[in-house]
Amino acid sequence: MKKENSPNSITLEEPFLESFKYPRHVQMVMKGNYAAAEAARLCRAGFIPAYPITPQTTIVERLSELVSEGKLDATYINMDSEHSVFAAAMGAAIGGERVFTATAGQGLFYAHEVLQAIAHFRLPMVVCNVGRPSIPWNIWSDQSDSLSQRDTGWIQFYGESSQEVLDTIIQAYVLTERIQIPVMVVLDAFYQSHTSENIWMPDQNLADRFLPPIQAGPMSIDMKQPKSFGGLLPPEYYNKMNYSFWKAMNKVEAIAEEIGIDFGAHFGRPYSNVEAVNIGPKTRLILVTLSSITSTARGVIRDYPEIGLLKLRLFKPFPREAVRQALAPLSRDAIVAIVERNFLGDREGGIMQEMKRALYGSDYKMYDFFAGTGGKDVPPETIEKIIHRAFQQPEEATWVDVD
Repeated sequence: MKKENSPNSITLEEPFLESFKYPRHVQMVMKGNYAAAEAARLCRAGFIPAYPITPQTTIVERLSELVSEGKLDATYINMDSEHSVFAAAMGAAIGGERVFTATAGQGLFYAHEVLQAIAHFRLPMVVCNVGRPSIPWNIWSDQSDSLSQRDTGWIQFYGESSQEVLDTIIQAYVLTERIQIPVMVVLDAFYQSHTSENIWMPDQNLADRFLPPIQAGPMSIDMKQPKSFGGLLPPEYYNKMNYSFWKAMNKVEAIAEEIGIDFGAHFGRPYSNVEAVNIGPKTRLILVTLSSITSTARGVIRDYPEIGLLKLRLFKPFPREAVRQALAPLSRDAIVAIVERNFLGDREGGIMQEMKRALYGSDYKMYDFFAGTGGKDVPPETIEKIIHRAFQQPEEATWVDVD
């Protein structure tokens, strides 16, 4: 068959045609990092501060190409560090621009101070984080970088596939500009960032109809109504500000669910904050997963009619009501096995911590399984081991495949 090159320099087999499955889409083969960059293009990001750090570098590289080729009308600036990247992003958001950038690992840690500022200033923006650990130095897949930023005030989504990353970034802009809280979309290093997958790419007009141009928010610069930013805030005003933030954050779960349904009506691919697979009264075991491990678990449980899957897509704020509803059909003796691709220096991983908070007062049997930290592969055999140990040798926390 004849070959042709896609806009992201990936060689594709013909036919490279508009999809009949999703009208006004084009079928492409694309790596996850390119999918994130193309999502920013579709969202018409207007300001992109950039600093390269493996494994997210190809996101900002692709965005630089799109800007230089005239395919994205945006201001693209190379910064001298991730701290300055997020400082510039904050300034641009205050100026009313639609902001996008990407980072990973130490870059996210270095920006911690500014992450707090962006969230508490209630500035809308979307950032893509390609999950990797920090110390010892490592560039492979891990979720300890983003999970360690849970308390900065950012909304966090985790994508299972490149398609989901692209679609979630589009939804994230609708959410952040509606509720004025920044959003982080996380994908796994290499398993997603550097692996090619089939992508349904919507056309620009379809994206424009779903995401209108950005409107000035309450924290944007308004020359007719001057305001100061970053000044010392007395306790009574700080308390009031945090109360307003708390009220907004409590609305995120419901609004994100609504946007996911609207996205499905518009693009043909609906999304929910969580996805429940084969969870019912006869389910004996549920695997709880984030990101790419989910796909492996899906394949394994096809051979186990008594085992279900709970995929977490929205992670922060934790979708308590959706999780409770998903697990409600379970019998009292069902087991919940949580698969962690993170170690946060505690007895249990970040997912278990959030699940315990969400299910406080219930009597679910929950066990934590560390698998895949630092990018160690989690093949079907590892999922099989988790299932066996959850049934036969359950412990509060278990490390799998460390020998």
